[in-house]
Amino acid sequence: MTVPPRSDALVFFGATGDLAYKQIFPALQAMVRTGALDVPVIGIGRSPWTVEQLRARARDSLEHHGGVDRDSFAKLCSLLRYVHGDHADVATFHALRRELGRAERPLYYLAIPPSAFASVVSGLGESGCAGRARVVMEKPFGRDLASARALNGTLHEMFPESSIFRVDHYLGKEPVLNLLYFRFTNRFLERVLNRDNVDNVQITMAESFGVQGRGRFYEETGAIRDVLQNHMLQLTAILAMDPPVGEDVEAIRDEKARITNLFAREDSIEAQWRIVEPVLDLPTLPLPYEPGTWGPAEADRLVAAVPGGWQRPIEPRAAA
Repeated sequence: MTVPPRSDALVFFGATGDLAYKQIFPALQAMVRTGALDVPVIGIGRSPWTVEQLRARARDSLEHHGGVDRDSFAKLCSLLRYVHGDHADVATFHALRRELGRAERPLYYLAIPPSAFASVVSGLGESGCAGRARVVMEKPFGRDLASARALNGTLHEMFPESSIFRVDHYLGKEPVLNLLYFRFTNRFLERVLNRDNVDNVQITMAESFGVQGRGRFYEETGAIRDVLQNHMLQLTAILAMDPPVGEDVEAIRDEKARITNLFAREDSIEAQWRIVEPVLDLPTLPLPYEPGTWGPAEADRLVAAVPGGWQRPIEPRAAA
């Protein structure tokens, strides 16, 4: 297998934001510590900062999220650069092009509200910053199916699919990764983790912080798009998916996609969906079903030949 060439610069949009403060700066220091990061790191943000202020922000981030490693932090500071500008301003991308210098294969990380993805991608392409570059986008990817397709179209105008990475940073958390290893390296679990032995699975996401520093993001995204349709759905898929046919990313992704197609609603939450669906701009599903059943007959036909233990829960046993 041909190994693609390494990126020769790392550019992250949203350098002054909440995600950078809580996740990106600690990750950058960890990459420096392991020797994985030795290229210029260019932060882009709206705040009129100097590079010294960005370094101070990075230190404050590390002091609150994992600790400062003196040698690794000193190396990180030597790599940091800063470009002040608005995502919608063409001057920002020209300034970025100058800061990139001789870099030819930069990696762009978009830690910004999803509504800004398209303008940033277009700005990168029109300013000559795309070229042989790669681009990484945080969830959520669009507001709905139509906007996600439109964003895909914009991306493919500037980048080939092999250079586009749509990510959910939650999947990089060690406890989440451990779920995969725990399930598929312990064969005894597969004998009990199914509809015959599991009554229900409950996933609780407990956070000790609010929306401080994320007001603009939450105004346009909301909690459902921020955590439910990605973080929580990913955890659900990891717990319910069948073993993937391989260890590559595509094999795991395909199994997750297959299991999510089998989810059925419960009668007890229909009223909640009638409230949520207009918020998500989704049309009402056209397949009604009888109360007390597991779903419409069309769903039974779709999953009839699909192996696995989750799509048709057993009928409750009668009381003795």
